[in-house]
Amino acid sequence: MAPHPRRQFLVLRKWRTDLPRGGCVLVSTSVDHATGQPEDGVQAMIVSSQYLMEPCGMGRTRLTYICRADLRGRSPDWYNKVFGHLCAMEVARIRNSFPPLSPCGPETKL
Repeated sequence: MAPHPRRQFLVLRKWRTDLPRGGCVLVSTSVDHATGQPEDGVQAMIVSSQYLMEPCGMGRTRLTYICRADLRGRSPDWYNKVFGHLCAMEVARIRNSFPPLSPCGPETKL
């Protein structure tokens, strides 16, 4: 298996926190850039990525993730075996970006 080329993403992200019932959403999409194609590698694309976070009880959050991405050159088998793990790592980074509720309060589960 030959090494895959480097992938470059040009992504615009936006938080919305004015949703009903205290929910928030993180939306990402790729944008076109005037520089064109990267010098070494390929231009990958996030068509749509949406994390919807809704409080659902004491210290708990319901997470809905919708994503449509083209990582250029990946097989359907790779998406089935690896992409889910990458999504889980990103969810953990989002969770860790929130400050804790209190030093001895319950952990927020995503």
